Amino acid sequence: MTALAARAVYAPNPPLRPRAVAAAGSLNPVVRWAFYFFILSIPFEMPNRSIPLEITTITAALFLLTTPLEYRACFGRVPSALVWFSVWLWVAIVSGLLQSGEHALMVLQFLANLLELLLVCWTGSNLMRDRRVFRAALVTLVIACALRAGMQFLGVGVTARHVWTGGERETVFGQNANISALILACGLLAAFGVRHAGGWRVLRSPVVFWPLAGLMASAVVHTGSRGGLLALTAGLLVLLFRGHTVWQRVRSGATVLIAMAFLVWAAMRVEMMRNRFEEAAHGGFAGRERIYPALLGMLVERPVLGWGPITNQFELAKRIEEKVKLRRDAHNLVLEVLTTTGFIGLIPFLTGLSLVALAAWRGRRGSYAILPVALLATMFMGTMSGTWIASKILWLVFACALACAPDLTRGRAV
Repeated sequence: MTALAARAVYAPNPPLRPRAVAAAGSLNPVVRWAFYFFILSIPFEMPNRSIPLEITTITAALFLLTTPLEYRACFGRVPSALVWFSVWLWVAIVSGLLQSGEHALMVLQFLANLLELLLVCWTGSNLMRDRRVFRAALVTLVIACALRAGMQFLGVGVTARHVWTGGERETVFGQNANISALILACGLLAAFGVRHAGGWRVLRSPVVFWPLAGLMASAVVHTGSRGGLLALTAGLLVLLFRGHTVWQRVRSGATVLIAMAFLVWAAMRVEMMRNRFEEAAHGGFAGRERIYPALLGMLVERPVLGWGPITNQFELAKRIEEKVKLRRDAHNLVLEVLTTTGFIGLIPFLTGLSLVALAAWRGRRGSYAILPVALLATMFMGTMSGTWIASKILWLVFACALACAPDLTRGRAV
């Protein structure tokens, strides 16, 4: 391979070709703003609502309804990862239909939600191939998470749940504290990425950036989510390697170390969070120590197609003799896939996951450098203690990773 050819393969993301994806300025504004509105809604899920659908499910559907206005831009490129995820979804559908039983309606709703998420990931990743759309998406996520953290700080819509170790876990609108922490963590990482890439001039000012970062970090701590805090730490550790020059890495590293120091200080200052880590040190993992062995037992019994989506949660609740809830989550992404679709479903799912990670790694020389890798590290860490396979933030992060991957050959999907 000649030097010229090598540069062509491994060069940073080039400006998108007009024939591949339309420029952001020429994209239909209805499509772009529907996509941003979907992202804006992600931190504001309302479990205790009067309507049968999640707010984010509705905004995602509205976005998908606009995509025919830019059909070529949204659907013209098919990432290989999504092909494998589609195979996994097909296995999940087969397993669900064969084993749904009395939970058929819940299974169909879950599968429909997964289909919607795959479509959002596909179309969103294509739209974000344009750097201006990518930047606007990150800025929207930062704004949404800042608003969500501000509500928690001001006590607007706050719900608190007392924990036996002492103190209260805070969230908003009755949201799950663990997924709230993951969403806020991604928003904080996006703020770091936008600031250092020069994508939003407002965040360049330390007077604006540090209070905003402190607000979101404090909100993560007060959710009491140990997994969320560890996930945020994993993402920040990845950002330590940001920058192409020594000075850029020193400056980025110093910023990240300050943020990590604040996280440790804040976690130790909050009695509830400190007590929860002490509980973990003594072997208390909020029931996971009973859930994981039960899931492994379920896997041994049905290793091929698993127990089917949703059905596995009811079976798990029976095995651990759950007295409060009728079903229990697997609290681990891999174990969830294994117990719902067996090894037949695990293979295409992990293949798709590997291709997403590869796309993020190949795109590290682009405008936002290692940020997509940091976002993936956060979600991977977060899904080790929680499933979140049907969460919007997980598939948005996948879309960001797929969007930044450079084309290795002309006209070929990656």
